[in-house]
Amino acid sequence: MITKKTEYAIRALWELAHNPSDLATANQIAHRQDIPPKYLPQIISELSRAGLLLSVRGYGGGVKLSRPPREISLLQIIEAMQGKLTMFECQVGEYECINLPNCELQGTYGKAQSAIERVFRETKLSDIRLKQQTRGRDAH
Repeated sequence: MITKKTEYAIRALWELAHNPSDLATANQIAHRQDIPPKYLPQIISELSRAGLLLSVRGYGGGVKLSRPPREISLLQIIEAMQGKLTMFECQVGEYECINLPNCELQGTYGKAQSAIERVFRETKLSDIRLKQQTRGRDAH
C-alpha cells in the first residue's frame, strides 16, 4: 500500500521535475502541490538521504532533483519513503503463514507483486511530467 506520505513525496518530486535545474523551497512545493507544509521537511530529509534530492542551505537555497527526471523511478521514491513495496503480508520475511507449504495463492501473489514493481520501476518522473503536459495541451 502506498502511504499518504509517499504520495506527498511523489508529488513533491513531480513538482521539482517541472524545472529540474531550479531550486524550490518546501513552502513553494507545498503550495503548488497542496501538501500540508508540516510534512515536507521530513519528506525532504528522507528523499535527500536516499539520494533523490540535493539540498542547498542559506539565502536563496532550497531543493532540486539530484538527477534528471528520466532517471528517477516511482519505485525508487516509494522505497525511499517506506522500504520495500509489499502488497501482501505473506511476502514480508517474518510472516508465519498457516497455509505453507501448500499455499495456492503464493504464486499468484508473487506475480501480482512483480507486475506492480515493474510498472513503478519503469515509470519515471519524466513520464508523468509528459502525460501532465499533454493533458494540459489537450484541454485547450
